Amino acid sequence: MGDGSAYHANLAIALRGMGHDVTVASDGTRWMQTERDIDLSRSKGKLGGALLWMRLSGIDARRLKGYDVVQLSSPGFAPLRPKRLRVLFDRLKRDNGIVCLTALGTDSVYVRHCLFAKPPVLRYSEWKVGSERTPWSYTPASEVEQWLSTELIDYTDEFYGRIDGAVSALYEYHRVVEAQRPGLSLAYGGIPVLSDGLPKHVANPGPLRILHAVHHGREAEKGADILLGMLRRLEAEMPGEVVVDTPDNVPYSQFLPRLANYDMVSDQLYSYTPATTALLAMAMGVVPVSGAEPEYYDFIGEKHLRPIFNADPADLEGTYRRLRDLVADRAAIAGMSAQGPRFVAAHNAADVVAGRFIDFWRAIL
Repeated sequence: MGDGSAYHANLAIALRGMGHDVTVASDGTRWMQTERDIDLSRSKGKLGGALLWMRLSGIDARRLKGYDVVQLSSPGFAPLRPKRLRVLFDRLKRDNGIVCLTALGTDSVYVRHCLFAKPPVLRYSEWKVGSERTPWSYTPASEVEQWLSTELIDYTDEFYGRIDGAVSALYEYHRVVEAQRPGLSLAYGGIPVLSDGLPKHVANPGPLRILHAVHHGREAEKGADILLGMLRRLEAEMPGEVVVDTPDNVPYSQFLPRLANYDMVSDQLYSYTPATTALLAMAMGVVPVSGAEPEYYDFIGEKHLRPIFNADPADLEGTYRRLRDLVADRAAIAGMSAQGPRFVAAHNAADVVAGRFIDFWRAIL
């Protein structure tokens, strides 16, 4: 229930391929319009919330019963107020087996840890770099007051106290949940990638093509605004050698074939690890600019493959110099491109991730 960047939609496909019966209930991650069986999308305002609540309490209520496992994308697993989510959570606990979290996005536990833990388990995040808060964290777009509101903190703490366990999508979320909820059953799942049918990147002899892939409206949160500045600087300093494209938000199904046409994709600055866009790019042979810290490689046990350009928000000028050197070295890019599909197959193939979930569920059922 709930989704983010097709995480649960892709996990469901892999689980069904293993013979399991899976239902996905989500809003399709809004404009991405990812696959789901029960639509949780709503219109804006109180009326939209009321209509969704009526569906979940009426015609769709029977479709939320009788499962061995309920996997929730976050404490906000449906676009409803905490008081409604509490009631829905109670029903899910009453009418099903275990109820677990997929730690795949920001919640109040994550925000509080990144801002206030001393020391935090992460050297940087979208909220802080070292001891300094990021400029974005002070803006209204960060919604920091909402994340830290008494209503949401109380609900989130109650949620974590009642779930049966959690599976993390990223190293960052794993470490924070581990630190903040040490008694909670926790396993690493990773992000499931469906490589079959993905288009394959073919290097072109012309200028290096870089896609600036960002959810418009979230540029500063991901540090994509800073990365775009680096890309424009590359274009200015390397005329005719680099082309940067910045497309509008497009549905998930349209984004995938577009991605394969690029040599590199600029994704995130504040991440320790590659997320969905970077992993999809690697599966196609496109080199991502994202997170690839040594802690991450150690965490997943990867000793050899290094297909990701690691952007460091604590050293922006150093990041730019390394990026410029890489862009100028087509052989190095070709080598990283060849490593990408092998990396994804080993660590993020959808059936590999699904197997981790199944092992976790069997351990706690």
